[in-house]
Amino acid sequence: MKILVCTLLFSLISILFQTGTAMAEEIQSLRGSVGVDEESEMIPNRRTMAVDGGIDVNYEDQPPLIPHSIDKTRITLDENSCLGCHSKENQKITNAVRPPKSHYRTREGKKLRQITTGRYFCTQCHVPQAYTKPLVNNDFKN
Repeated sequence: MKILVCTLLFSLISILFQTGTAMAEEIQSLRGSVGVDEESEMIPNRRTMAVDGGIDVNYEDQPPLIPHSIDKTRITLDENSCLGCHSKENQKITNAVRPPKSHYRTREGKKLRQITTGRYFCTQCHVPQAYTKPLVNNDFKN
């Protein structure tokens, strides 16, 4: 009896594995037929949306979208060019959106004079928009 159960279980696992492998072969990446280890053609830069007054968010707590080009923006360990306009000090001069107070607090809630390290790399959350066709249809409703 045990041998029969083990044989059936092994057969079932084998069938599932083969089916999973066949399904995985049908999936194609956004790179198309270009392999991961191959060099692909560079995607042309899309024209970035420039929107006065910003871009509306689609849901609560969504990081605001960047309404301007960031082609020349540099964010490294030593430099964050976003803060050239968006820091507390420069925001009054440039009239740029100021980062919220949460960006000036540690995880423990301690207030800082500078942006906390967890929020320093702006483009982790904030992204520009470009004039492109969607990759997939989206029927999201808030």
